[in-house]
Amino acid sequence: MKYTEENIGDIVTIEDDKGSYYEERIVLVYCQVCGAKYIGPIREAGGFLGGHEVFHTWEYKIELSAEEMEA
Repeated sequence: MKYTEENIGDIVTIEDDKGSYYEERIVLVYCQVCGAKYIGPIREAGGFLGGHEVFHTWEYKIELSAEEMEA
């Protein structure tokens, strides 16, 4: 399902081949580093934020390594 800002705050049940989620709230979250946004169930929002955190941490470490090599 595609969620929009109109769905924020809705409580939904999600069923797929992996299981069912009950009383799942639809939220809007964004990455504080790059500004990317996600609207969807809280469970998936956590994955979105975690994925961005891991990526941007990696990106930062690569940048630091490059700076150390230049010094």
